[in-house]
Amino acid sequence: MFQAILNLCANDADYLYMKQRVTRRAQRYTVNYEVKAINGKPVADTFVKDLSALGARLESPTPLSPKIPVDVSFFLPALHQETRVAGAVVWVRPLVESPGRYQMGLQFFNTNWQIDQLGRNGMLRE
Repeated sequence: MFQAILNLCANDADYLYMKQRVTRRAQRYTVNYEVKAINGKPVADTFVKDLSALGARLESPTPLSPKIPVDVSFFLPALHQETRVAGAVVWVRPLVESPGRYQMGLQFFNTNWQIDQLGRNGMLRE
């Protein structure tokens, strides 16, 4: 069976493409929005780097603990207002190219379809 699947691939590049493809439940949009506060406390040099209806990727000099609930506030230019999202940190990684900085994955508690709609309409920009 496995050999039959490999035979379906025209070449190694096709196989690698098939292997790397990831199905996402929501489209991610690359942004660069400054985070104003985390859990009601002002923060500096912290950014939302990508955003979807289900979560966000944050970059900060201060790592957050995984599985901890957080409330993140940032200015969303498309709405001309500060936006708050609540979720849990699901992963934390140091940025190899920027020592002393971390990326974190935030999974929202509630799906935010407004963010998805803004992205589909081209209103989420870096």
